[in-house]
Amino acid sequence: MEIVKKYKLIDGTRVENGKYVRNAEWEPDDDSYIVGVNNWIINSEGKFLVQQRSLKKKNNPGKWSSTNGLIGLNEEPIETVIRETKEELDIDINSTQIELVKQNHIVGNHLIVDIFATYANPENITIQESEVEKYSFVSLEELLSLDISTTCSYITELAPKLLETAEEIKKRNSI
Repeated sequence: MEIVKKYKLIDGTRVENGKYVRNAEWEPDDDSYIVGVNNWIINSEGKFLVQQRSLKKKNNPGKWSSTNGLIGLNEEPIETVIRETKEELDIDINSTQIELVKQNHIVGNHLIVDIFATYANPENITIQESEVEKYSFVSLEELLSLDISTTCSYITELAPKLLETAEEIKKRNSI
């Protein structure tokens, strides 16, 4: 039995328009956007955890990205970050490790993403093979040379802020 997931649609100013889609399958119209999250995990060495999207994915197969996903119908963005990180990499994180870096970043024509930094040092990672081909920890320089997913096309601009935010999280939590 297929699990049906529902996602709300919004307009370009992030106002809910009363529409929703099932399993993120819809034909975008001019005024609807779906909302997702990008979560960049950064470790104590200042390295980014990147994941290569499964070669079987419809969008951006084989490209590198952050952990990401769509915000469920009754879900807050930070809940999506925690859920997707667990689902895709089997990493447990909590809200004290996560901080919003940029909200309402428009990607393409009909996707809005909230971009988060997470400070974590995961030791045991198990990938969800339907979503992730493989993962790696990379330096900023290495990150900027990867074949990045279009949903993360902003990375050159935001990578320094993501690193800075991870360091602030580390200090705030005395980790």
